[in-house]
Amino acid sequence: MATNNDKIQFRGETEKKASQIVDQMRLGGINISELARQGLQEKLREVLSDEEKITLHQRYKQGELSEEVTELLLGDALEEIEREREAFEEAAELDTSGVFQK
Repeated sequence: MATNNDKIQFRGETEKKASQIVDQMRLGGINISELARQGLQEKLREVLSDEEKITLHQRYKQGELSEEVTELLLGDALEEIEREREAFEEAAELDTSGVFQK
């Protein structure tokens, strides 16, 4: 089981060489750790299906996930899911007694 102290590691010799080249080209270098963090965040968001996003949102609402983790995984989709959920709840509360269907 993963803990908060676990490091994320992979064999990336080519990526390391490429980052070193860019680091040498830039005055002041580049922040490899920040680039890795941003890249991982983007990829995590990309691989999530709509169903997984909804499940994550439900887990967040139930208090199983922190706001920070949920925001990292869902990004702008968090606000979109909230808006859709609110609109659905409002629609469910509409009085439909005067609506007829043929």
